[in-house]
Amino acid sequence: MTEQSKLKIKQAVMIIVAAIFIVLGILSIIQATGSNAGLAYLSKIPNVILKYAVVIITNAIGIMLMSAAAGTFKGKVKDVFAIAVCVYSTIMTIPLLLAFVLMIPSAAGASLPAFLDDMVGEIAVAFELIFKGAQYLIYVLGILMSAIFLAVPILSTYCTVKEITLKDLLSKLKRNTPSEKKN
Repeated sequence: MTEQSKLKIKQAVMIIVAAIFIVLGILSIIQATGSNAGLAYLSKIPNVILKYAVVIITNAIGIMLMSAAAGTFKGKVKDVFAIAVCVYSTIMTIPLLLAFVLMIPSAAGASLPAFLDDMVGEIAVAFELIFKGAQYLIYVLGILMSAIFLAVPILSTYCTVKEITLKDLLSKLKRNTPSEKKN
């Protein structure tokens, strides 16, 4: 078997497995929000936080594997594939970031519009029951996690398209940062 054939098989397997996890992630979101997506096991999980942990894990596996698959291609295909995965990742992560941000005022007793309260109210109560007073720390950690989930694919895609390493990018940013002026 040639190296080219091995690469094509590797790419196909990565894309198929990633697609399965992405579809499972989307179905998990649908099921976790109360609609029937055919994932009865998810509805049997009694804790809403654990349900959304399944959502995050399945989506993260699918996105990371699809991103890795994109990196195995060459030229324009690699660039377009990487950008498409990054856009999808960003679209899926923004609601996660928004949810953690909105849990702070929700837990503090602020009145949110009904559609936002429906989005985060039950989760905020579940965090409060588990962490009793430390839930705000969890929200801040969730915001940081979401920011990382946003930044890493964007930086990775930039490096992929520009064909540079993250180390090279960071060195370039460091060189372009103005140094502090001496008094």
